[in-house]
Amino acid sequence: MALLLTLACSLCLTPVLAKAAENNLPPYEQSLRRLSAVVGALMFLDPLCNGSDPKDWYLQMAALLEAENADDTRTRQLKDRFNKSYLTYSSTYKSCNAQAKMITRLYHEEGQSLLTTLKLKHAR
Repeated sequence: MALLLTLACSLCLTPVLAKAAENNLPPYEQSLRRLSAVVGALMFLDPLCNGSDPKDWYLQMAALLEAENADDTRTRQLKDRFNKSYLTYSSTYKSCNAQAKMITRLYHEEGQSLLTTLKLKHAR
């Protein structure tokens, strides 16, 4: 019975602890997560439509992670956003078309906007 009660209490506290962990995140975390997804998408789309080197986008993500110096959990979350976005677009597009070009352009704009916001509002 005591074991069951302990298990029930720990299950009830899990959302509370998760929320507390979220509260300890920097105020720019959502922008950083979105930027990770944008860079992941561009790692696939930009070479497809503009002939850029995918390695350049990989290096951009590596620089972002290095600059952030996040703990393992946050690093994994940022990498997961990057990878999920890359895989989504790589499974959707096999060649550049009008829609891929438009998405690439929009992601370039959004990425630049996110970088500007992060630099101006959340510089350390």
